[in-house]
Amino acid sequence: MGKMNLLKANWIGKVGETVGAKWKNLKTIRTYSIPSNPKTEAQTTVRTVFKGMTGFIALFSDQIKYLSSLDTRGMSVRNAIIKANADMVNAGEFKPEDLVVNKGGLPNVTGFTAALTTAGNSFTATWTKPVATNLTSKAKLVVIAVNAESNVAVAKDVALDAETITVDMPLISGEVTHVYYYVIDYRGSSRVGSVSGHAQGTPA
Repeated sequence: MGKMNLLKANWIGKVGETVGAKWKNLKTIRTYSIPSNPKTEAQTTVRTVFKGMTGFIALFSDQIKYLSSLDTRGMSVRNAIIKANADMVNAGEFKPEDLVVNKGGLPNVTGFTAALTTAGNSFTATWTKPVATNLTSKAKLVVIAVNAESNVAVAKDVALDAETITVDMPLISGEVTHVYYYVIDYRGSSRVGSVSGHAQGTPA
């Protein structure tokens, strides 16, 4: 219910077809308009996609806090990844295989493979390191394995030159494991990296 103050010639809240409110210490009056429906089909879809993406990223984002070259000024790694995938949210469909978990101008590895075909407690990934003059001896490959069905994720890094890594993680029969990989390097106290790649497998 709105309240009118005749002495001050103003009112707060809805009075008739008008609404009184404060704006930057000024008393304003505007025509009342019916609020838009916050539960339209499009908005509901965006919220659903955002919720699914947020939950998925939260499984591993804390593990790569110091292994990301995304711009995290004023935000968490999770929010930085969500920002990097804003187009997916707006499109209304979350596809883990298209998720970008890192960005940067460095070249990524080639021939990345992860042996995810047999159920077990670990998998081994191999790759061919890029030949580039802008990579230093400190360069690493970051590997992130995510099983959203079991809410399990493991992030691990190793020297880029190693060209192999074993990741300890339960591989559950019939459940999809998404594997992301990217190069991370250092320039003083700053981190630079490559755009992430993706592989996946479903243990038998």
